[in-house]
Amino acid sequence: MRQQLSKSVFFFLLLSTVFYGQMHSYDYKIELKNITDIWHNITLPNTVFYSTLESLSDVRIYGITAKNDTIEAPYLLNYVSPKLKTKTVDYRLLNASTKDGIYYFTLKIPSKNAVNHIKLNFENDNFDWKTVVQASHNQEDWFTIYKDYRILAINNNQTNYSFTDITFPPAEYAYFRIGIKSDVEPILKRAILQYQQAQPKTNTTNRELKSFTLSNDKKTKQTILYVELDKKAPTHEITINVKDKIEYYRPIEIEELVDSIQTEKGFIYNYKTLNFGTLSSLEQNKFTFNNTFSKKLRITISNFDNEPLQVTSITAKGYKYQLTARFTKPATYYLTYGNKKAYAPNYDIANLNLEMPENINQLSLGKQQTIAKKENTIQKPLFENKLWLWSIMGVLMVIIGWFSYKMLSKK
Repeated sequence: MRQQLSKSVFFFLLLSTVFYGQMHSYDYKIELKNITDIWHNITLPNTVFYSTLESLSDVRIYGITAKNDTIEAPYLLNYVSPKLKTKTVDYRLLNASTKDGIYYFTLKIPSKNAVNHIKLNFENDNFDWKTVVQASHNQEDWFTIYKDYRILAINNNQTNYSFTDITFPPAEYAYFRIGIKSDVEPILKRAILQYQQAQPKTNTTNRELKSFTLSNDKKTKQTILYVELDKKAPTHEITINVKDKIEYYRPIEIEELVDSIQTEKGFIYNYKTLNFGTLSSLEQNKFTFNNTFSKKLRITISNFDNEPLQVTSITAKGYKYQLTARFTKPATYYLTYGNKKAYAPNYDIANLNLEMPENINQLSLGKQQTIAKKENTIQKPLFENKLWLWSIMGVLMVIIGWFSYKMLSKK
């Protein structure tokens, strides 16, 4: 009996899985066009994010064959994050000297490599210095690459902030010299010389804002920014644009709205922290964090005893999500999504170390279509006309009366 029950349960679960694996259990589909190879890339459009689960576990690629059979194409999901190609350049510290209140550090580059980024690390805790970067081929003729570049470090009870990165146009010299004007001796622990090359940012898209509000709390000495994005889509970067031309260094916290609970006193909003950072007049105030699909963000700026900053606008960006799919059978394929009961697929290609082609062609997409649902047939009543019902009741009454008369006549 138990074996039969187990078989029945297994058959039911198998039937449910097959049912939810078909296209009619999803809400939307987009036709995939120009399939010519086994491997293709598919960039998910924003329309997908409006209707899919945040985990994207309900995304499928289904194909309809010439025999009207449904097949499924496996895929790998990833987001195309921007990559910064960084090459560290070796150097040797030749000497440290001082002249007219300026401390110089001379670095020798043994190979012919371009440099456009220098990160300095000092033993000093608190400083605010102006620097000059010079370069030379022979240590006699020095050319100024960057002048009056400010580096800063603040370490106290309110904040722990440092900005010691110097970025300049690529320069290829045998010697670099860093000059620091200071009343105290800078103690350089080390310097990191790099050549950084950013790839084109074609893998990110701008997120449109629906609203942006700001409030200053005098009791907590905080400025709170409420950002609401126009539509649900992945977001990984926020840029805060400040109008003030003064020097400022303010700790900030970026949060996403997780959920809300309605009580008698109103709504209680629950937020999750995405990133901590420092809002600084020295930097672009661009903050990155893990992708979030939340439409509502909260940014808290700690002002301490300073006047609140004039934040003029917020810009947001998000990575483009991409599927790398494998097509092995001829069919008309569709990208399908919109199923709250779907589980994340488990494909072999996700567990194998497959060799992908170097150049994978991008598929073009058709328009979003709504998938027609199978209508549930409503069972009509046996007798829609009440006259039929009354006629049958009358016949039954006659039959019962006749049987009653026969029984009484026998007695």
